[in-house]
Amino acid sequence: MEVKVAILNDNLAGPPAFKAEHGLSVLVEVEGRSFLWDCGATDITVRNARAMGIDLGAIEGIGLSHGHYDHCGGMMAVLEASGPKKIFVHPDAFTPRYAIFGQIKRFIGIPFSRPALEGASLGLELSKEAVEVMPGVKLTGEVPRVTDFEGLEPNLYCLMDGEMVPDPFLDDQALVVDTPEGAVVLTGCAHSGVINILKHVLESHERIRAVVGGTHLGLGDQKRLQPTIEFLDEVAPGKMIFSHCTGPKAASMMMERFKDRFIPSQTGLIISL
Repeated sequence: MEVKVAILNDNLAGPPAFKAEHGLSVLVEVEGRSFLWDCGATDITVRNARAMGIDLGAIEGIGLSHGHYDHCGGMMAVLEASGPKKIFVHPDAFTPRYAIFGQIKRFIGIPFSRPALEGASLGLELSKEAVEVMPGVKLTGEVPRVTDFEGLEPNLYCLMDGEMVPDPFLDDQALVVDTPEGAVVLTGCAHSGVINILKHVLESHERIRAVVGGTHLGLGDQKRLQPTIEFLDEVAPGKMIFSHCTGPKAASMMMERFKDRFIPSQTGLIISL
């Protein structure tokens, strides 16, 4: 079964006409049907789709990995280009979110109200559980935390019951394409832990065929980075297209370890997995 992915938004731009930003958006195509995974931070997703000759009007829906601006800020631009589509999202994604560095506090949540998105779309499908978005394509829903090295992340907070607390990222989820050759897994930032995500997917799939998306290893935390690489080596995905928040150090280590199984991501990349 052919699964194609097109990188519409990422931190690095491919030549010659594509744009980049701190964001992520991936179009996944399965058996001629397409679905959009995240929307990036701005209208760059739409601009790159046009440059790639991709008709966003053909997508069957939009899935959101979690409620951060760099994955959701481009939603209104996407909906304007695609026409109304159903949006699949965890209900906690609308929790107000902040990055806090000392005295600096910055809002990093979804920059649109829930009613605004409901009005611009075909509605929101809110679920904490796994949801099928196309035949053989599902959102994982909430990801169980089972590793001892993928914990809460410093500096990332949310407002819950009027109190600023470390963000538990219960809304962080992945998109999984079921194929005879194994699961193709698309992550957002993998705040829940890319290994937690893959372990969860392996509960219902024998193999991991490919992994695409962010890993949130950009800080180069050895406590998290080295066990992640070891587990990836163990499950041996045929292709790994890591991007966005993965960071140059992690990407360099993975490229050295996995050779041609590791494919650096950039906007404009279209690849069959």
